[in-house]
Amino acid sequence: MKIWIYINGQQEGPYTLEELLDKPVDENTKVWFEGLAKWYPAGALEQMRPLFDGSLTNPQHTESETAEPAEVETDTTVVTVVDTEAEEPAAEEKPASKYAPGRRFSKQNIPDEPCPPTYIGWTVFLTICCCSPVSLAGLIASICVSSYYNSGRLRQARKASEVAAWLIMAAIALGMIPVMLMSALFGK
Repeated sequence: MKIWIYINGQQEGPYTLEELLDKPVDENTKVWFEGLAKWYPAGALEQMRPLFDGSLTNPQHTESETAEPAEVETDTTVVTVVDTEAEEPAAEEKPASKYAPGRRFSKQNIPDEPCPPTYIGWTVFLTICCCSPVSLAGLIASICVSSYYNSGRLRQARKASEVAAWLIMAAIALGMIPVMLMSALFGK
């Protein structure tokens, strides 16, 4: 089984279960492998249990038991998910966000899909060139996209991305009006 892990904000893999023994994987580390619909904490999956119960390091395993099984085509995959939301880990187990010093969040807040576009380049460019309130609002919306995404609020991140895109279009349109008026009034 090929397993991907999500550590320090980056996806790594694929690894085998044995290779994960050398990685900083704990029960809260998000993992994914073929057959899963989304990323799950490693401790919530029955397939990852040998990593934590010590059976992978047990010398009584034979080579045929630890060898990678042949791929079998199946229609369904049974995944046992343990409710990890009910147990709140201790504060020292949660990493501090680099975006908000002192703010704590769980690794379980990482959304399953990539971050929506932030348009930060466009908003910075328009803020420098136009310095209009609309471009400043676009810059704030762009910053909110990654902030919402990193805190696990994907719906708000998508909405902020959409607002940033509309504000960019409005800032460009409002920036073109004076240019068209100047050329109409003072052009030859």
